[in-house]
Amino acid sequence: MTQKTLVTILSISLTTFLLGGVVSYWALRQIGPGAGEPTAAGKSDPAAKGTDLQPQLVRVSTIQKKSILPVRTLVGDMIAVRKATIATEVAGKVIELPVDEGTQVVGGKTLLARIDDTWTSLEVDKIVTQIAEKKATLAFENVDLERYEDMLRQKAVSVSEAEQKRSLIEELEASLSQLDVLLREAKERMARLEIFAPFDGSVVAKLAEVGEYVSIGSQIVEIVSNGRIDAQIMVPEESLPLLEVGSQLDLMVDSLGLELQGTVFSINAQGSIGSRTFPVRVELDDQNGKLLPGMGVSVFVPMMRESTELLVPRDAVLTKPDESMIWILQPLQSGGPEQDPQTKFEAQPVPVRVLSHTRDAYAIACLRDSDIERVAAGVQVVTEGLERLVPGAIVRVDEDRSPLAPVPGTYRTGQQKVER
Repeated sequence: MTQKTLVTILSISLTTFLLGGVVSYWALRQIGPGAGEPTAAGKSDPAAKGTDLQPQLVRVSTIQKKSILPVRTLVGDMIAVRKATIATEVAGKVIELPVDEGTQVVGGKTLLARIDDTWTSLEVDKIVTQIAEKKATLAFENVDLERYEDMLRQKAVSVSEAEQKRSLIEELEASLSQLDVLLREAKERMARLEIFAPFDGSVVAKLAEVGEYVSIGSQIVEIVSNGRIDAQIMVPEESLPLLEVGSQLDLMVDSLGLELQGTVFSINAQGSIGSRTFPVRVELDDQNGKLLPGMGVSVFVPMMRESTELLVPRDAVLTKPDESMIWILQPLQSGGPEQDPQTKFEAQPVPVRVLSHTRDAYAIACLRDSDIERVAAGVQVVTEGLERLVPGAIVRVDEDRSPLAPVPGTYRTGQQKVER
């Protein structure tokens, strides 16, 4: 390669580099004047950011300081107040079984099953016939006894013969009494051939079928009561002194979205040695059959005495594996009590520790002493849109309640994507 060719290549390369620099400078000037230029302190001016960047919409609430009763959420189960497996008291063939699983029953009125009465009816007739026979024999022997007594007075018969006649009559009377008992027993069995529900409730299991022969004690159906239902939870021993029979507790049935209040009905004195928990039953109304045995329930149980704490809504706390965080707002421009709706704020994260919670709020404390003055009653905290914030982000409070739209770099739920 000649020296002339080398000089030419170097000249072209230098010219291309210079032209590229000029084009880059022009492009930066077109983006916006002063973009990327540091202030005298070496940092971007928040006010400048507020004029050049579109502020994010967030929704806010305020920090409050008040007395609360901290609670913990315990998961329990709905259990029936009464549960019974209905069995037959007589043997025979099932000829009618008009209920099925899920059938609502009324105590003393709803027929659960009917047993064949053929053999029981025959037994009743047999005993009635035997009673009639014994009565006829007894009547004859009573007349014959009177004749013996007359003959005894005339010394026509001996005393022993008269005593034998009296013994025979006593034996007949005893037999007649026994037959009366057997007749009552047979009639009672006849009455129990029809099996009725013992209390109001619903059938949860069908244990026999029509045409099946059942012996005494055979299970027919299983029913559970309705109207009242209990929630059973296992309460840790440290929370047990805060409860007593008659205490009112809030509950949540998550599957139905129902919020209820129940009364502590019983506190079992026998706890679990392994978990140090004690069974507690909370009395509830079954909400016209909406609450069923086996459903899950969340019960809010006191965990400590009443105390005064800083409270923020649950939605304001962003929980992470290593720490929890809230976002507070600091105005970029001064304003009176009634600020301009377009007032812009700078969002700043504050690491906090969750001390306890109520049903809809967290009691918090600052992890850093420098944040104590900033986190006080009346300070605004972000409740919606905090997942997409970065330190120093410029935001504007959304005054309406329309859904917030996701911004680029977020998942469908609005949570910010983090590059790893």
